[in-house]
Amino acid sequence: MIVVTAGTVTDYEGDDPTCTPHVYTTGMAFVDHGGEHHVHIIRNETNAVAATVAIQLIPADTQRRIDVPTSPSNCPF
Repeated sequence: MIVVTAGTVTDYEGDDPTCTPHVYTTGMAFVDHGGEHHVHIIRNETNAVAATVAIQLIPADTQRRIDVPTSPSNCPF
């Protein structure tokens, strides 16, 4: 779970062919389902400070995150 503690963040999902932005503001929360093939990017697209807190439940001996070399290929940025 990701909680927005300041500002606004925008989440883009790698499996969304339309690259629809999901905007979250201070006090809102959303779920990152994770998994080996879940690719997404969370961006601050404003001029204001944005901050989040992530609460993660991860099995022992599992990587916390898997970085990919680029943004989701369905998005133009």
